[in-house]
Amino acid sequence: MTDRPLLYNAAFGPLNLAAVRNAPCQMSLGERLFLYSLVYAARPAHYCEIGTAQGGSALIAQSALFDVGNHDACMSLIDIAFDLDKPARQMLERRAGFHEGPSTEMLPKVAAAAPIDFLLIDGDHTHDGALRDIEMAADLVVPGAHVLIHDAYNPPIAAAIAEAAANPAWIDVGLVVRHGNDLHDSPLEDGPWKGQRNVWGGMHHLRRL
Repeated sequence: MTDRPLLYNAAFGPLNLAAVRNAPCQMSLGERLFLYSLVYAARPAHYCEIGTAQGGSALIAQSALFDVGNHDACMSLIDIAFDLDKPARQMLERRAGFHEGPSTEMLPKVAAAAPIDFLLIDGDHTHDGALRDIEMAADLVVPGAHVLIHDAYNPPIAAAIAEAAANPAWIDVGLVVRHGNDLHDSPLEDGPWKGQRNVWGGMHHLRRL
């Protein structure tokens, strides 16, 4: 994330909002708009995400970086197995590096190559997986970095966020997008969340001190 002021009038610059509407990702419109807006406003030098899947969130972030004129920014995309179609890969590979493998291996590698100042966590949707990724991030992102966790309404992930956010390294900005959804009718069956509604969606924001 740059501390240099944006000296040209970006208020009247191009806005490629087609990506917000059309990018292939399981995010609500509110989540898409927030991701675009925060990337646009923060102008990260190194955007990274865990859990790229079909590339929708990466396409939204790339559009924001392009629209604000941050052409020197780099992107690092991490997934255990990418599911990108040819057009999405072609659009992203102009700026992004693809790192296929577990986040435990790929995130340290990416952070060693260039300081991470913006991280989206949307990968392993289990309590232990989300907790591991957030705890890793505390050691690997730079001071001031923005970290967004998707599906913050899901009970196991919400619990992981609460545990990880207790680390004094974080400023807990809170649940910044309150759009949830029921993708499954049946309640959760395992763990301390047994019987709770299987709600997804929601975006939680942490900031590294």
